[in-house]
Amino acid sequence: MFVTDFIEKVARVSKALATKSPAQPDVHKKAVHHPNRYRGQHDINYETCIGCDACNKICPVNAIKMKHLPFRKRNIVPEVNLSVCIFCGLCEEVCPTKPEKSIKLSGGRYDMLTGGWHKDQDEFWVHVDIPQEYIDSRLEAEEAERVKKEMLKKKKEAKARLKVENGKKESK
Repeated sequence: MFVTDFIEKVARVSKALATKSPAQPDVHKKAVHHPNRYRGQHDINYETCIGCDACNKICPVNAIKMKHLPFRKRNIVPEVNLSVCIFCGLCEEVCPTKPEKSIKLSGGRYDMLTGGWHKDQDEFWVHVDIPQEYIDSRLEAEEAERVKKEMLKKKKEAKARLKVENGKKESK
C-alpha cells in the first residue's frame, strides 16, 4: 500500500512537471506585456526614400546613420541602431514622403534586444538590404538620362552654330 501511494504521487508530480501551466507565459518566445504606446522596430522603404537626411538630423540620440548608395540622386538611406534608439517616433514624423512614410515604426517586435554586452549592441541594426537588380536598374536609368541630356545639349549647340553661320552668310 505504501509503495502504490508512493508510485501514484511520483506519477502525479511527473505529470504536473511535464504539463505546462497556462498561467505561466513563456517569456523566451513572447513578451510578458505589450504596452499600448509601443512603437516597435523600424521599417525602411528604400524605393520611396528621397535621401533628405531629416530623420538623421532630428534623432535625439543619434541612432540613425545614413548608408551611401552608388546613385547620383537620392543616394543615401537611413539605417537604425536599435540598441541606441529610444523609439520616440520623431524620424517617422519628420519624413516628408507622401502618402506613405519611408521610415516608420512597425509596432511589431518587442524582443529586439537580448543581453546587455557592448559587443552585442553592434548586431542590432535595421539594415537596408537593396537587391542588386534594383541598383542596376537605377544606374541604367541614370545613365540613360545622362545620355539624353548630353544629346539635347549637342543639338542646342548645333542649332546655335547654324544660326551663327546663317547670320554670317546673310551679312556678306
